[in-house]
Amino acid sequence: MILTRQKIDRIDIDFLINEKLKVGKIGEILFIVPTKRKIRYLTRELISLSPGKAATGLKIETIGSFAEKLLAEIEGEVNLISEEASILLLSHSFRRVKLKYFSQYKEQIPFGTLERVKNVISEYKRHGITPEKLKEEAETLSGGEKLKALDIAEVFDDYQITLEKNNLRETGDIYSSLTKKEKENFDGAFSFIYPDVRYTLVNGFDEFTAPEVEIINSASELEETELFISFDYFRYNPAVFSHLNSCHDRFTARNFSEIKDISPAAQSKFQNIVREKLSIKSLEKKEISFRDFITQIEASDREEEVELIAKESKKLLLNDKVEPEKICIVFNLIGNYSTIIRDRFNVYGIPFNLTDRFSLSTSPPVKSLLGLLEILENDFYYKNIFRAFGGGFMGTLGVDFSNLLKVSVELKIISGFDNWINKLNSKISELELAENQTENFEWRIRSYKKAIIDLKKINKMLERFFNKLTPDDFRENILFLIYNLDFPASLLNASADVVENDTIAFNSFIKVIDEITNLIKLESGNDEKFPLHFYLNQLRTTSAFTRYNIPEKPGYGVQVTTLNEIRGLSFDYLFIGGLNDGDFPTRFTPEIFFSGSFAREEFQHQVEQRYLFYQALCTWKKRLYLSYPQTDGKRDLVQSSFLQDFNSLFETKKINKDHFKDEIYSKEELLELLGKLTAGQRKELKLPEEVNIDIDRINRAIEIDKMRIEQPFGESEFTGFISKDISDELKNKLSEISEREFSATQLENYAKCPYKYFVENVLRLETIAEPVEELEAFEYGSLIHSILYEFYTKLKVKSIVLFNCNDVEFKAAEELLFKIAEKRFDELNLNPEFSFYEREKLTGINGRRNQSILYKFLEEERKNDSGYVPEFFELSFGKVKQEEKSSEKFKEGVTAGKVKLRGKIDRIDINESEKTLKVIDYKLGGTKPTSEDLLTGISLQLPLYLFAAKELIKKELGGEYRPAGAHIFSLKFNEKDFGKKNISLKARRSKTENIEEEIVAAEEMIKICLEMVEKFTAEISQGKFNLSTLKNRETKVCRFCDFKKICRIQEVD
Repeated sequence: MILTRQKIDRIDIDFLINEKLKVGKIGEILFIVPTKRKIRYLTRELISLSPGKAATGLKIETIGSFAEKLLAEIEGEVNLISEEASILLLSHSFRRVKLKYFSQYKEQIPFGTLERVKNVISEYKRHGITPEKLKEEAETLSGGEKLKALDIAEVFDDYQITLEKNNLRETGDIYSSLTKKEKENFDGAFSFIYPDVRYTLVNGFDEFTAPEVEIINSASELEETELFISFDYFRYNPAVFSHLNSCHDRFTARNFSEIKDISPAAQSKFQNIVREKLSIKSLEKKEISFRDFITQIEASDREEEVELIAKESKKLLLNDKVEPEKICIVFNLIGNYSTIIRDRFNVYGIPFNLTDRFSLSTSPPVKSLLGLLEILENDFYYKNIFRAFGGGFMGTLGVDFSNLLKVSVELKIISGFDNWINKLNSKISELELAENQTENFEWRIRSYKKAIIDLKKINKMLERFFNKLTPDDFRENILFLIYNLDFPASLLNASADVVENDTIAFNSFIKVIDEITNLIKLESGNDEKFPLHFYLNQLRTTSAFTRYNIPEKPGYGVQVTTLNEIRGLSFDYLFIGGLNDGDFPTRFTPEIFFSGSFAREEFQHQVEQRYLFYQALCTWKKRLYLSYPQTDGKRDLVQSSFLQDFNSLFETKKINKDHFKDEIYSKEELLELLGKLTAGQRKELKLPEEVNIDIDRINRAIEIDKMRIEQPFGESEFTGFISKDISDELKNKLSEISEREFSATQLENYAKCPYKYFVENVLRLETIAEPVEELEAFEYGSLIHSILYEFYTKLKVKSIVLFNCNDVEFKAAEELLFKIAEKRFDELNLNPEFSFYEREKLTGINGRRNQSILYKFLEEERKNDSGYVPEFFELSFGKVKQEEKSSEKFKEGVTAGKVKLRGKIDRIDINESEKTLKVIDYKLGGTKPTSEDLLTGISLQLPLYLFAAKELIKKELGGEYRPAGAHIFSLKFNEKDFGKKNISLKARRSKTENIEEEIVAAEEMIKICLEMVEKFTAEISQGKFNLSTLKNRETKVCRFCDFKKICRIQEVD
């Protein structure tokens, strides 16, 4: 319908516009529309309809810009505050006001709450609701609801005072001020700004607030100007239009009357059916005249839904030669689809304009800049360093952030500039003074020195922010920092798919900096100084609220947007997607910050959503598509009740994925098809040259993949066996690898998974975890090893043997052990908050020594009646990691045949009377290797150490001591698991086994171990790096493997 105060009964709005275009007088019409998108769309439409495709003097406004121009003309100046600045001022108001309901948030109100309160206050303003009205409403409430309403009213009041004090306004304030102006002021401003206007056309709105009605009413009272409101309203369909009753009544109360719209668009049979019957009536006989123009798309999930929409769009573009901008795809909740749309539309080669707003706080360059400043704020907290340098925007500084991450993990550095420097210098000194230097000794020192250089470089760069700054100084310093880092150049040199997004975000951030500093100057003056933390809080708050979007490219591609954005527009082809309950209509969630009578009810929400659906249904000209997915992940979705209502009125066509099965829409689909054909079928294919696909290469790739799947452990270069045809250089490198010293752990890893060994030891790939302040298991184990080494070394000097010792000797041993433990633990400088439990487990729960690992250890050793006495401790051979002095080092290395070995034996016990030895290995866990583990070579450590112990003692001491067994000494803090566990090839060992039987069993274990060592090293030299062949590989290897994602074991399993 058309609402007007003119004394006529009908009008053809389209005819009026066309006539003005023909005679070049379109400037006589002022268009007032709801959105900036509508302004762009209407501008293009009017130009396209104009003679010569040119139109001058177009006057198109939103109601907000219309009001702002009038008020600026009357008052001389209007400063419209941005959304970002308003959220910042509101956060200041929250801190100033004495809160009751929100008292827990006095220091920092959560951003989500702040944003919702801001939206509520802005909505109050748009509807002409003042803090005073809100306080009056609060008096009708009770309990928490009353406190909440009063808090919001007080914050609203303080915020409003701040705006007025600084001469700033929101749109609602502009409405309020304009409606209070005298008629002669309003009329004079309109005549001055729009002297040629004879018609005002208000079009595309779904509803008007009370102040907007007043502004439109004032415009309708202008002499020599006729005003018409295109108001889509039908009183007799309350399911769609009831929320507009009060709005309609406001206009009629001001002498507006309904007249007939006789333009062709208003006579649409489809629109009339929808307007009059949607959601209130079902037709006994569905309307069939639109069947060929309305299609429903049924998809299994959201991804398939987007794929089917993309395919149908591509058919329109290629087969029907439709211009891309004539197609529009809309969703109510576009966030559920935007990522899929970008991916699928790019795959199908469809140009598109996607309306999607991004939070500035999620932009990589903004996160990088904030992270850089937060380094100083949080005293070089490691996460801030990596957040700042991980994005690649600060390459000119030359900081190796990967090295810093690795160093922080190695040295357990969490934060503190001085802590970083002191720990690094200490470690460098320790390495330089070490007697036994490992093969990567020089590289580690270089790494630590580089870290120090980088840290000092970062600190120097941030020195401008050490002290408090005025707003202007802060702005100048941050801009200096940005341009000194050549940040803009880094943005422009990024990959093409992110340059535009990052550049727009960066420019938005610069504007935010300007706005924040200007606001602070308005509130506090330019002379007051604030610390970095204050400015960062303002930046974080504002960035979280600020949204930016990629500008639409007019006429470029298919429009993909939200339902709200197409109000008042029209398209030849319209897709409405996501037609599921929960998406459209959305589930009603009441806004808890609206108070009393101002709160919205569920019925109103449903009506507003249904009206949005109705409006969308009125925007297509040639073809309409309605789509819905059936599932979202594992969750079943319900078809929208709106779509069900629509189906009760119209017969439609229905399509699904089968509709497209005989056509190929992308290179991806072509490749998928080629994979299903035989080699012969692929060769017979005649593909156009522009497809640019190498069939021979594809055939080869498919053959290789087939080989990998059918023969995953077959000997080929595609299943982990390096080809025999490799160059001499590569052969030499493999030979060099096999000539290195091997540790038991390396060989065990090869036995478990040759591929994992290849990745770690040949390619030298590694994953870097985050540093932690907790004492990790391997560090805890190293600590206990060092304690026991020092303990036994000093115990030997005191000539104390724990077995069968008296109480005095036991007490002396106890005092010695616990004194060493306390000293060693203190030397680690651990955070007590994260290490107290490990300390208590070691030295006594609640200070009770008898409830500790060390006391249990002493008791076990006192009961040891095996005839063996601990003799050698932390005995190392070969080039092992030698960071502590808590180790004995024999000059001689150990070889098994031609294989060089290295390692460190926790303890060797000697039986002098029998001239035998046993190897003891301390473990924090209670699990011992099985006989199968020993036979398959995945547990080589103890047999290998038995062999090494025999060889070392023989070479160094000239004594013949026969190996008689190996034990795991479980230090697990559990009564049942604590103590020694014998390692044997037998599943069950006889309790009556004599010494000779023990020796035979030990020699057999060593023999198998050495065979495995020879086998594994030979296979390494031959380049055999296949996937794990273990039957129980998932539990033995794969479950916790860092490289699981890059191997093909899932294909095998």
